[in-house]
Amino acid sequence: MSKQEYMQKLQEKLESFGKEMQEEIMEDYRQHFAEGEKEGKSEEEIIEELGNIEEMIRELSEDELPEEFAQRTLEPSTVSEGQEAAEENADNFQETEMKRAFSYSGYYKAVVLEGKVADVYVTQSENDQIHVDYEAKGLNSQQNYEYYQYEEDGTFYAGVKRKKGIREEGDSDEKMVKVTLFGRTIISYGTVGSVWSSGQSITLTVRLPKGMPKLTAKVGSGNVSVSGVELEALEATSGSGNVRLNETVADRLKAHAGSGNVTAYRTEFISGVLEAGSGNVKAEEVKGRELRCGTGSGNIKGEAAVGEFHLASGSGNIKMKADGKAERVSMSTGSGSIKLELEGIQGMDTTVRTGSGGVRVAWNEEEGQKVKNGNYTYGNGACKIKANTGSGSIKIFGRE
Repeated sequence: MSKQEYMQKLQEKLESFGKEMQEEIMEDYRQHFAEGEKEGKSEEEIIEELGNIEEMIRELSEDELPEEFAQRTLEPSTVSEGQEAAEENADNFQETEMKRAFSYSGYYKAVVLEGKVADVYVTQSENDQIHVDYEAKGLNSQQNYEYYQYEEDGTFYAGVKRKKGIREEGDSDEKMVKVTLFGRTIISYGTVGSVWSSGQSITLTVRLPKGMPKLTAKVGSGNVSVSGVELEALEATSGSGNVRLNETVADRLKAHAGSGNVTAYRTEFISGVLEAGSGNVKAEEVKGRELRCGTGSGNIKGEAAVGEFHLASGSGNIKMKADGKAERVSMSTGSGSIKLELEGIQGMDTTVRTGSGGVRVAWNEEEGQKVKNGNYTYGNGACKIKANTGSGSIKIFGRE
């Protein structure tokens, strides 16, 4: 790494600091280079003496920051109009909408979003920066929440969490919450109110640049929506809200909702997992090598061009339309019904079993024939199918 590259990287890492601190640190480094060059040292030797930039950032303590910086609000260039309005109307804080927006440059091996008390929305960035937008509506003074973002070991973190303690009655002033960046507390934000009353909400919207390897988004009771991004790996989880993937591409993806619904629309993957504890799972116009859908008591429904299907519900119904690529299909439900339609296959080897429901299997026919539990082969038998239900009916239709 050259002196110019090193100093450019240092400048980028200091962008979140105040201008005075940026210049102070940059000047110290420039002087170190100048003194080293006078002593006949090479750029590589000087850089080795200066050490790792990320480690230097982490070692900065709050005591080393100027007092006026540690307590000040954000620079105007990083504050949205919504936030300015909130600050101008602090006396009416309970009825104020609040917005904050930030942008970050640099390469990250992963992004982790944690919206424990917020909805999380992820879309494609229009440039090579990560854009983070926070928005709160219908604020009140019952509880406080804090926003944060920081970098650690090459991973970018951003989120919203509930702040410890409860604001006292009549306390309408905006309190400052310390936020951690690069492993240390360096700037402050305000707080927002409870999201549990009618009309209240907190949202975290993040736009990711192309080429981001991995994304993890986790929320407690909110929703997760990921749209129009391309990743190597994606994991989206909600405790009680819904998870939706829209026109998303990922080699490996996993979407899980504890009690909400999981939906994937026009999404492509190599390996995809869609799971719900008690909600429904829907995979519409998805493509991939392997798809696994599971739910405890909800229904599974979809239309997919996938090589292998593994579909299981504790007590719900399963309805799937497979297009062309299907080589293996496994479907199981405790008490629901199963319906499978396969288009563009050369044959199927079907094993069906139900405890008390009826079974109908069709090959190049509209209605098909009623059959008993057992194994049935049609065409060249290339697509292997297993369908099992405790008490529901089974319908399988295969067409060339």
